Order: sequence, then C-alpha cells, then structure tokens
Amino acid sequence: MRRFRFRLEGLRRLRTVRERQARRELADLLRALRNAEEGLQQALVRVRKAEARVREANAAGALRMAAEALERSRAEALAAERSVAALKARVETAWARFLQARTDRRVVDRLRERRLQQHRREEDRRAQVEADEAALLRLTRRV
Repeated sequence: MRRFRFRLEGLRRLRTVRERQARRELADLLRALRNAEEGLQQALVRVRKAEARVREANAAGALRMAAEALERSRAEALAAERSVAALKARVETAWARFLQARTDRRVVDRLRERRLQQHRREEDRRAQVEADEAALLRLTRRV
C-alpha cells in the first residue's frame, strides 16, 4: 500500500498556525477588555464616591477639593469608557480574523479528507485487482 501524501500539507500547517495565532490574539484582547471593563467599573465607583463627598462638603475649601476630585474621577471614567470602546472594536476585528482563519483551515482540512478517501479507494481497487490477478493465476495453473 502506497503512503498517502497530501500535496498541500505545507499550506494546511500554515493555516493551522495562523488560526492559532488569531485565537491567541483574540484571547489576549478579550483579557484586556475584561480588565478595562473592571477598570471602568472601579472608575465609576470613584465618581459616585466623589459625588457623595461633594454633597457632604460643608466648607468652601472642602467643596472645592471635592469638586476637583470629582472632575478627576469623571475624566478617568471617560478615559476608561473610551478604552473599553476601542478594545471592543479591536475584539470585533480579531473575532472576524479568527473566524476567517478557522474557515481557511477547515477548507484545506476538508480537501485533505477528500483526497485521503480518494487515495484509500484507489488503494482498495489496486488491492482488489492484485487479488483478482492472483486468483486468476492460481486458476490458470490448475488447468
């Protein structure tokens, strides 16, 4: 039986590597997004606390300090929101890239599977022809 050789094996390996890379990139971005969302939640908590300090401030100096802290907290929250939005866009792009890489690999895998089945059928036919010839030789020797 002849050994099966898939002529596009190099392409198959390349597409597998690209799919793995796209999966890793997506996982890294999802991790970064999760961290950014946690940071946003923490920034929003700080804004609420700063707002409470503004409401509770009695003296003008304390009110001014609380208002400045509130503005800093709001700026941090706004920056965190922008960071989350940017990461979400990058995650969507990475997700699309991963799906395309997976599809590309699957196309070559299906082609390989079809070629392997074709190879097996051809080998089965060859084996059958050899068996038929051997049987025919035995039959003709008896006669």
